[in-house]
Amino acid sequence: MVSFVEKRHQILRCGIAFGQDRCLEIGALVDPVLRRQDGNIFYADHLSTENLKKQFSWDKKFNFERLVEVDYVWDNHQPLKECVKGSFDYVIASHVGEHVPNLIGWINQIGNVLTPNGQLRLALPDGRYSFDMKRQESKLSDLLAAWMKKSYCPETHLVLDFALNKVDDQLVQDMHRRYIKDFDASDLPSQFPFSEVLEWGERTLNPNHYEDVHCWVLHLNLLARFMIILSKNNLIKMACAGWHDIDPPNTYEFIVYLTPEMDTEKRVASWEDLYIQTKKATVSYDKLTQETIELFKQENIQLREELNSMYASSSWRITAPLRAIMKRLKR
Repeated sequence: MVSFVEKRHQILRCGIAFGQDRCLEIGALVDPVLRRQDGNIFYADHLSTENLKKQFSWDKKFNFERLVEVDYVWDNHQPLKECVKGSFDYVIASHVGEHVPNLIGWINQIGNVLTPNGQLRLALPDGRYSFDMKRQESKLSDLLAAWMKKSYCPETHLVLDFALNKVDDQLVQDMHRRYIKDFDASDLPSQFPFSEVLEWGERTLNPNHYEDVHCWVLHLNLLARFMIILSKNNLIKMACAGWHDIDPPNTYEFIVYLTPEMDTEKRVASWEDLYIQTKKATVSYDKLTQETIELFKQENIQLREELNSMYASSSWRITAPLRAIMKRLKR
């Protein structure tokens, strides 16, 4: 049986012409999806290899022999385009995006080093089934605030939310083994005592202190909803080029492919399709009755109406200020 890690690697590596395509993996550490021997493979991280060894020196379980040799150091204070050489056909980031303080800016930075038909491939944990399961889902307003502030470190309220609600890893693994759909995690014990939670928050008051937490609690349908608004308003010019949702109890992470797309209608349509597909229940279409098909048609209409309603409400409260901000930022 293929392990969830092997399955992840298969999906993230699928279709890459190794030896021909130029590939960059971000945050590979000791478990790279792309292997140096594959050819034209480069690694980027926020620290050099030697400094990564220092960062993880406390961790007795860290396998330093498997740590990849970092080619490019990107600490987010400098545009990625200035940190690397040339452009890439594929950029891979597995379980990195949830840690990034400014996710919108980070995606755009990567988009700037992709070839015209290149892809950014992300593997992200589904927050509903990770150790973030007690936390509230991320808000678009928080993503926008981090982008406007060009945040380099996680915001205090997000760090506190993480520390207050993180569930112990072992408990999460136990729950994965006895998967229950739509499980209510609100009564689960949190990992950290309250006194320690305050310490986490206090450390973030130093503007240069980076606290390594999950900034974002996402699932694929929620990401699609955010991307519809962000792509519609030209904050992210990337379309959805492919996706794989969670497959409980085998895997609780989702994978999404993004590709540069300058046509607003095309990129918005790609995220709308993803939103609708992940909103619907999965059904084997060869077994559908005519009644069920009609039900799905009605559901599609309702989802389209929901999207239109979302546009209307967002346009009044969000879009106009964003356009004004974008004009100021471009001056």
